[in-house]
Amino acid sequence: MGVKIVEPVSAWLRARNDAVAAARRAYHAPGRIAFGRRLEKSAKASWPDGVRLNFGWIDEPARARETRIGGGVKLSHLRERFGEAREGFNVLYLVSSVLHLVPHAGELVDWAKRNGAAIVWNQNGVAYPAWCGASYPWFNESMRRLIARADHVVYQSDFCRRCADRYLGAVDVPAEILWNPVDTDRFSPIAEPLPLNVWQLLAMGTNHAFYRVKSSLDTLRALIGRGMSVRLTIAGEFRWEHGDREVAEYIAKQKLRDHVRLLPRFTQAEAPGLYRQAHVLLHPKYKDPCPTVPIEAMACGVPVVASRSGGMPELVPEAAGRLVDVPDDWLRDHAPDAGRMADGVVDIMGRHGGFARAARAHAAIHFDRTRWVDRHAAIFSRLLETRVRS
Repeated sequence: MGVKIVEPVSAWLRARNDAVAAARRAYHAPGRIAFGRRLEKSAKASWPDGVRLNFGWIDEPARARETRIGGGVKLSHLRERFGEAREGFNVLYLVSSVLHLVPHAGELVDWAKRNGAAIVWNQNGVAYPAWCGASYPWFNESMRRLIARADHVVYQSDFCRRCADRYLGAVDVPAEILWNPVDTDRFSPIAEPLPLNVWQLLAMGTNHAFYRVKSSLDTLRALIGRGMSVRLTIAGEFRWEHGDREVAEYIAKQKLRDHVRLLPRFTQAEAPGLYRQAHVLLHPKYKDPCPTVPIEAMACGVPVVASRSGGMPELVPEAAGRLVDVPDDWLRDHAPDAGRMADGVVDIMGRHGGFARAARAHAAIHFDRTRWVDRHAAIFSRLLETRVRS
């Protein structure tokens, strides 16, 4: 691809993931043969009519919708419609962003291929040099091998498709773009609009690098410098080395303690309430492939100010938010300019009611889970009909 690595490899990141991979192999190795034998007992002849869906044997908590965040959330929508077959499945549905939770992905794909089950691959983002330095091929290897064996690929955005073509290789199977879904009944606007005397900003999600949190804090600082009465809530984990300490030190250095509230990892049950207490969502993450947080925010009538990169231009129209230009770079991450992020907040707050209504309408039309699940039902039916005819 001609990509030159100019950043040093993150030794801590590589060591952590090497350790995780080694531990996973050691844990699952004794059961690998038994797992294969158990699968082989599932005879194709015993399959009933209809879709029998398997998600890679990812353990599903009893209250999954209340606890799950991230890539696993969308699986709950499919489970509600189709259930899950732990054996004798005829459709294997794998999501790239939770592939690390699948204990025997290779064995499952092998079994599906041998027994005529269809494989649907849901592709999120990929690893690239700005994220993990020279380690990016190592991170992408499993995705590269498995996406090539899929019968149908669902890309979470056109940006996801372009990234996969670049770093995993283009696939010659039916494929389409389906943006991530949201339960628009559960994620809905607050009954009475928030007062506008204090602007409530929100930054949500799991953070893997300091620049993302710093960008939101710098936006807050810029607004305070303009004389605005504003508060920022940051909800989610800081998943980089010494993240909690680095964030706390920066808040203190910028004298923002009285303007910032830090919340831990949130659940799906808590998320709607957090969105409804905000006027604007800040989402400065660079090249975010198809983030669920802005989709959920818009469903709750919360406009978005974000980086114009990744999948965000596909998700957030001008009527529902403001996107700030950043360079297109695969070697380094770029935070959007804090002053321009602040401009976006000011613009939205000057016409907040219109932006809020437009955000909700856009989410209801384009991201409602019913449409997403119905489209999957059509994909599954086509794949199974093809197998019956063959």
